[in-house]
Amino acid sequence: MAPLLHAWQSLIADPDLDRRFASEFVLHELGVVITATFYGTEAEFRATGIPDRIPASASSAVISDWLGAVAHQAEDGALWLSDTRAPFTAKALAFRPQDALSAGAIVDLMNYIDGANRGTLLWFLIFDLSGGAVNDVPLGETAYPHRDKLMFAQAYGIGVPSVSQATQDFIKGIFDTIEKHVQGPLSTYAGYVDPTLVDAQQQYWGPNLARLQQVKALWDPSDVFHNPQSVRPAGS
Repeated sequence: MAPLLHAWQSLIADPDLDRRFASEFVLHELGVVITATFYGTEAEFRATGIPDRIPASASSAVISDWLGAVAHQAEDGALWLSDTRAPFTAKALAFRPQDALSAGAIVDLMNYIDGANRGTLLWFLIFDLSGGAVNDVPLGETAYPHRDKLMFAQAYGIGVPSVSQATQDFIKGIFDTIEKHVQGPLSTYAGYVDPTLVDAQQQYWGPNLARLQQVKALWDPSDVFHNPQSVRPAGS
């Protein structure tokens, strides 16, 4: 699995990567799934050279037409929008280009996953490509603080009827292992809610937090629109 992740990361880290291409690397109990979408013709896709750089495995499946892709995404949506409630634990990190994992870091991560007591068969580690046109907008131009990011990592552990301590420790250990190999603390996306964060507002909003606090003080000084990790009004 380590060479696959390293090859995929090398592909998506290419600054000249065609912007019509999107991809995810999904690790779970049974192996790895690499998904990708290209908005264009097959000839255009092959002309980019990307197909030759996508890591190959023992088996693969390709949906080559637009309608088939929509149907596949609808199937995924049906799975995610199930009426069956299940408790889960989750964490996420955001990576700038300079935070990309080295080959040694990836091996360390895979060795950790391979040897850990996962506590469940229902777990996922998802790396997804960011960047492209998102990076064209200056960092302080909008509230979104991840204009400089290359990819995100999200990990989920699902428990029935409850999430065990082993699963919680396993998910936390994934990111403890990753953070040993990067310089400085990594931020995360507010949409990937993590109630265990010590300084959630700073990790969610980074350099844009102070300005958001000023906006909050102007338009919602009483903090009516509130959750336990939301931006607080400046001066509160």
